[in-house]
Order: sequence, then structure tokens, then C-alpha cells
Amino acid sequence: RKLGIGLRLESPDPRVVHMRRFSRLSRGFALRPPPSTVAAHSTVMAAAGLGGAVGRRRWRSAAPLRCWSRGKSAEPYSRYDPLHAKHGPAAETYVPPATEARIRSLQQQIGKAHAAGKYDEARLAAAECRELALSHFGPDHPVSASAVNNLALVHRSLGERERATALYREALVLYRRSVGAEHQSTATVASNLALLLRDSSVATQPAAEGATEEDGELGGRGWTGESSADGATRGGGGGGRGGGEDGVAGGGLANGGGGAAGDALQEARSLLEGAILTRRRLMGETHPEVSLGMAQLATVLRAQGDLGAASDLLERATEQLDASRFAAEAQAGEGAKVTARLGALLAGALNSLGLLRKQQGRFAEAQSLYTRASSLYDTCTSTSSPDAVVCRHNLAELALAAGDETRARAIQLDIVRRVEAGTERSAAD
Repeated sequence: RKLGIGLRLESPDPRVVHMRRFSRLSRGFALRPPPSTVAAHSTVMAAAGLGGAVGRRRWRSAAPLRCWSRGKSAEPYSRYDPLHAKHGPAAETYVPPATEARIRSLQQQIGKAHAAGKYDEARLAAAECRELALSHFGPDHPVSASAVNNLALVHRSLGERERATALYREALVLYRRSVGAEHQSTATVASNLALLLRDSSVATQPAAEGATEEDGELGGRGWTGESSADGATRGGGGGGRGGGEDGVAGGGLANGGGGAAGDALQEARSLLEGAILTRRRLMGETHPEVSLGMAQLATVLRAQGDLGAASDLLERATEQLDASRFAAEAQAGEGAKVTARLGALLAGALNSLGLLRKQQGRFAEAQSLYTRASSLYDTCTSTSSPDAVVCRHNLAELALAAGDETRARAIQLDIVRRVEAGTERSAAD
């Protein structure tokens, strides 16, 4: 007022007020930032909620002050990273576009190579992806945790369980530090580690004579994909989704054993129980991921010899997955991939429940469960998929246990034809 200049104090921000006063007194001085600086801050403005006319006025007024106070050679502020915005503060880390593109490309290579059974190729790509993520994002970032998890999965597929276990533990620590314990990706990695501990402990236990049935995958690959489309995997997470590789022979275990194997099963049980609680809080009681976790926990309880608790969990899991699949089929908007994934999850739970019923001596129920699971696998995956083959193998073992060698032989020949057909298709592709 003393200078005779009428200022409109529309914003309480003192920086904005100061800039407007300076602009009026400058009378012609060009204090606007260069276009490159404005472009660098455009995504930050959107992320900060500075939309609308008022937000644009405040941003345009404040940006020149920052540029003027820092000098023309000042580097732009941290670029907002919309790809990882869901992970909170860690999303502000700036990564050169070329590096980010390379990480995306590597994760796609990992998924394709793993799906094709080229595990050595997948391991090389996963190792490079891990090094890039750790060097550019740092250890306290979900992209780094995702890269470590995916490398662990490849090592598991190669049968290198000790290396895979160490990497899963590392990924779990990184996820807890970067996104917290109450996060879907953290629950996914915890499930991956738990299933590997289960398989490792069961593999060291002597199975009962003739016990060669398998649980199958129960959830698919345990990818986490924070720096690419979730679900090379998502399997995702999920997505993403949790899960493990093929199960191991262990149908005749009467108890969880003692020593290191018993400790591993107990740790697996604790990890899965924690993952289920997290998913219940985030997704609700009847979400398919919760049902999947229950089915996975049941396999650990079965390995520990707690058949009653395992049976209750599997019955609840199959009921919830059946209801979810029915609801997905009833909704016209649901995609075929969603319905197929729910069908595959249901088939895995049915297969595990059939294995449990066989252990309980309830052969008729086991045959019915195996048959339905096999039909679902053929429909939702392919007739030569590992899950479908495992389920058919369980049917053959059940027929042998019932004394029907002719039927068992027919099923075994069918398995051979399925595998040969799948191999021919892979070679043609």
C-alpha cells in the first residue's frame, strides 16, 4: 500500500505473496522458469493435488521463486515416479529413464524365460535386474525387493533351495523396510519363503511306503512385480500374487518330524499365518488370496500331522474359492483370465483336499475331488500343464492304492501322451 501497488493476497503461502510482490516491482524482468523445469515438475504438481485454477496459480507463482533462488543452473527437484506411487515415500526416488526401461525389459525377459522353462536364461536376467535395482534404487525400495524375490524364484526352479531360501529372506527384509509388514507384496514373499521351507523340510523326511502324491503349485508362481506389470506373475502378487512351484512327495507323513525339519515347518506355519492375517485386513475374509493362503497353510499342517485342522482349512478354502469363481462367471465384466485363475486356484485346493482324504482312508471322496480338480486344470490351464499332470498322477496313485491296476495304467499312459503333446507344442513355438 505504501508503494501504491494493489496486491491481491489470494494465498496464505508467504512464498507466493513474496513472489507476486517481486514480480510487480521487477517491471518487465523475465523470471519465469525455462520450459524444461516446468515439464520436470508437472507430474509432481499432479501428485501433490495441485489441480484446478487455484492450484495452477499457486504452482506457477511458486516455481519462479524456486528457480530464482537456486540460480539458472540448479538441478530440478526430485522427479515424481508414478509407477511406484502406491508404495509411499520411496516413490520420490529419481531413476534415469534408461535404467528404469532396462529393469522393465529384464523383468519381462525373466517371466518369458521362466515360463518357457529356460531357467538358466532367466537366472542371468534376474541377477542383472537385481544388481541394477539395488544400485539405482537402493536397498530400501520395493523395486529392489521385487528383483530379489524374482531371483529367488528362479533359483528355486533350478533346485537350488539354499540359495533361494537366502534370497527370499533378503527380499522379505527389504519389503518390510520399504513398504512395511502390512502390505500385499510382503505377504506374497512370506508365503513364497514358507512354501520353500515346507518343501525343503518334507523332502528330508522319510515318506511312508507308496506315498508319492503331490500337492501341486497351489497358487502359481510367487512373483512380485513392482517395476513391471505385476504378475509376470501376479501372480500375482498378485496378482501378485503368492504361490510356489511344484509340490513334493510327502503324502504319507504322519508327523512333522523333529530337529531342523520340524523347526522349518513351524517357521513356515508362522509365516503363512501372518500372511493370511495381512490379506484379511487388506482384502477381506472371502478374498481369493485369503482362500489361497488357507489352502497353503493346510499343506503345512498336513506335513506336521495335524490332519483335522488341515481338513477344516481346506474345506473352507474350497468353499470360498468355489463361491468366488461362481461370482466371477456370473459377472459379464469379469475377464476370462480372472475366471481361469480362480478355477486353477480351486483345482489346487481340491487336489490337496483329495490327497488329505486319501490319507484318511476316504478313497471315494478322494477320487471325486481329484477328478473335479483334473477337469478344472484341463479347462483353466492346459492338459499338459504341470498342475494337470500332477493331479492325473495322484489319480493313478489312488487307483493303485485301491487295487485297480488297469485304470492306473490307463491314466499313466494318458499322462505320457499329455507330456509328449506339450513338448511338441513348445518345440513348435
